[in-house]
Amino acid sequence: MENARPVWTEVDLSALKRNYERIKTYTKSEIMPIVKADAYGHGAIPVVKVLFEAGARRFGVALLEEALEIKRSFPSAKVMTIGYMSTDFARTIVEEDIISGVYQYAQAESLSRAATDLGKNATIHFKIDTGMGRIGFRKETYEEILQIAKLPNLYIEGIYTHFANSDQLDLSFAREQLKTFLNVCERLQAQGIDIPIRHAANSAAILQFPEAHLDLVRPGIILYGLPPSSQVGGNEGFEPVMTWKAKIAHIKEIQAGETVSYGRTFRAAYPTRVATLPVGYADGLNRALSNRGEMLVKGRRAAIIGRICMDQTMLDITRIHGVDVGTPVTLLGSDGYERIDATEMAKWLETINYEVLCDISKRVPRVYIEK
Repeated sequence: MENARPVWTEVDLSALKRNYERIKTYTKSEIMPIVKADAYGHGAIPVVKVLFEAGARRFGVALLEEALEIKRSFPSAKVMTIGYMSTDFARTIVEEDIISGVYQYAQAESLSRAATDLGKNATIHFKIDTGMGRIGFRKETYEEILQIAKLPNLYIEGIYTHFANSDQLDLSFAREQLKTFLNVCERLQAQGIDIPIRHAANSAAILQFPEAHLDLVRPGIILYGLPPSSQVGGNEGFEPVMTWKAKIAHIKEIQAGETVSYGRTFRAAYPTRVATLPVGYADGLNRALSNRGEMLVKGRRAAIIGRICMDQTMLDITRIHGVDVGTPVTLLGSDGYERIDATEMAKWLETINYEVLCDISKRVPRVYIEK
């Protein structure tokens, strides 16, 4: 069924490819695009297809389910889970040739057992916590790594860490993390454990911390055309891949003193022309944008008025001429000389552009274009 509601995103696959090619100019290391969370909301399978055709052969995800989805469509791709790993699904991981990030002895033991039963090798990467404070082996659990190296049917292909603040101009802590990480790698090598792939660099480190590129880099947000932070990546020429649009469903005039939406939080100070859009917080338009966010109509900014509803949002279009029912509105993207991107929307929400992209819900269709 064709989408009955005029709300959609456009994902520019050509811009995605150009961003990938731009990343190549920053590094000689292997590139593992991060496509977790449905490729940051852009759609994992179409994104992987473009990147696979562009030469990427290894992809990073957070969950086993995400890895399995990609392997079904791209059996020859190397897919790595960089986050949580359940020992309950060790056999599936080995059967499907998924690369596992390992940060506990029990995980490695379960993979070894499953691989031995299946007559295969399980490929793993050790995750080292050098200061992020989430998951990973720490110095007090270093001996577990040595014990894992003795387990049968494991191929220790890689070792990796993650920076806590490489998206800041001050890289002093990131440099400490890298030093700690390389020390671990050297200690393991001295014990006869030679690991071919070391990786640490996320998007921000790719842009400004070349010493951290090592054997492989893991671009995420820059792949989708947005800067890692307000301090890093704002002028590097990456193109936002996603735009978000809707068409006006209703227009009405209200008088001074009349109110709009739940709680009556907006009261008109003058006769106001109000446009209603069939999009709301169930689509990922954060309710915190009520009475503070903006959208683009006919190349001009229109203020969101009243509380954003589950399925509808209202705009003040009083000073914008030529607007009718069916006029397209840009929530994210460009219209004329104006632009609103996920970074600006994130500032209104006091959050990060990653969250804005990931919050756009599945009920908003993704339309794939090339231009």
